[in-house]
Amino acid sequence: MQTPTLQAQVQRIAQALGEAERTGDEEAKIPLYRQLLKLLPDLALAHAHLAALLLERDREDEALPHVEHALALPQDDQVDSLLFDELAKRPRFNGHLVKAQQWYDAKPNLWRFKLLLAALNRIEAHADAEQLILRTLEQPLPSSEQTQVLNLLAQLYYNTGRFHESVACCQLGLEQAPDSVPLNFNYAVAQEQVARYREAFEAYAKVLRLDPEHVATHNNLALLMLRLGEFEQGWQQYEWRWAEVQKEHNQFFSIPRWQGESLEGKTLLVWAEQGIGDHIMFASMLEELTKLGGTIHYEIYERLDALFSRSFPSVQFVRRELQGTAKDGAQVMHRQTWPRSDYQIPMGSLPALLRPNLESFPRQPHYLQADPAMAAELRQDYQQRFPGKRLIGVSWRGGTSVSNEKQSRIIPIPSLAILAAQPDVQLVNLQYGDTSTERERARENGFEIHHDESVNPLHDMDRQAAQIAALDAVVSIDNTTVHLAGAIGVPTYALLPLNPNWRWGLEEGPSYWYPSVRRVRNHKLNEWDDVLTRVAGQLRGDGILQEGSIA
Repeated sequence: MQTPTLQAQVQRIAQALGEAERTGDEEAKIPLYRQLLKLLPDLALAHAHLAALLLERDREDEALPHVEHALALPQDDQVDSLLFDELAKRPRFNGHLVKAQQWYDAKPNLWRFKLLLAALNRIEAHADAEQLILRTLEQPLPSSEQTQVLNLLAQLYYNTGRFHESVACCQLGLEQAPDSVPLNFNYAVAQEQVARYREAFEAYAKVLRLDPEHVATHNNLALLMLRLGEFEQGWQQYEWRWAEVQKEHNQFFSIPRWQGESLEGKTLLVWAEQGIGDHIMFASMLEELTKLGGTIHYEIYERLDALFSRSFPSVQFVRRELQGTAKDGAQVMHRQTWPRSDYQIPMGSLPALLRPNLESFPRQPHYLQADPAMAAELRQDYQQRFPGKRLIGVSWRGGTSVSNEKQSRIIPIPSLAILAAQPDVQLVNLQYGDTSTERERARENGFEIHHDESVNPLHDMDRQAAQIAALDAVVSIDNTTVHLAGAIGVPTYALLPLNPNWRWGLEEGPSYWYPSVRRVRNHKLNEWDDVLTRVAGQLRGDGILQEGSIA
């Protein structure tokens, strides 16, 4: 039985924890739980609370003993509910399949199931993950848990490209829980992937009726509107992209946001966001900005410096330099101190002011200027290597992370044989990154993709721009290559998936961003032979290739 002194100490700590909960002071709870555990070292729930607080702050080494202590003690499902959702997010735990399996076998419940599922997904054991979910669904589950498990199955199918099955899972779950926000959201994104945009739009609208501040839905709805060509409303909705972003750019917020005011005698800072392709795409508005009478500062990645400085001599560029690589492989960029400016705007917000409708996109043939001497040197080299050949640049994969969108933007190397088989064609590698294995695969399939060792777009975009300018045409999946080729004005054929990225819209034919880019959309999921056959025909029809080939 507790002594009065011990009881009084525990009561004091409990009161302090209650006050921290009331005021939202999560940090204050950590020393309080430590004090409580000195008094009651076998209190499983206290270990779980402390571990959860430490995990939320990425203090995994401190959390681990408390996780193990909590799970070794007699405890109820509240301990699991505190711990396992957090553990499932973390590679240290979801990467430990044996431990996850042991915990699940010891006490199979929904929380431990989620960690085991995360561990299976992490090693891409998708068949095992599917079987785990299906076995769980065979068990008698409370309705709320069954809908959660159905939603997890829908996510698994979505992440493995089985979009129709993902839709079906969501529909089953929605029959039981029609007002489930996660199910309605996942139903919408799966419908988008199979190009059922009306159904997706209606599902997103329902999510916002249920949760008006659902940020991911606002973001997806913006991109859907832009994909459908609803520019004015889409660009306004596009501002939701900032809702979940860490406000790390404090220096911006002392500078007024440009809302379209006169720039006569003023300085405007256009700061960078998103990827290098977006830096190129949004630069299509730079010429207009320079005509508004002010000084324009435009932030760019360092490797774009030479190309952009040549193309826009009146713009002052702020360089963003590569500082290193984060644990997840992402590049860490260093920002310079900003020049003094009267106004600022993120580059992705320029279209809301300058591209409110389709008619506002100018038909400029190009706006980036490749180094003419370098382009001539490269073209001469290629023509000497491949006399009489038409030089077709190819790039076959897009994206920088493992995702559904990336998987939908990969052309199988054997499919490129359709282009290589055309008379008098030489394919030239424009794909960034290590392509040695893929080029060897091409040789195994009877054709060569020429690789120029002097070109590395990951370090020097100026030389790749010159390489592209040296070619007769470019055929590429949706990636930075398309943006660069389009901005230079080289005839380009953009191979777009069934559900194309919002930047390209749904129509085929010339792009509104780049008139020299012809959009060629896939009408099936991840089957590219028909698309490449159509491109071969268009290359002949446009006079780039000779007639009489075998398509």
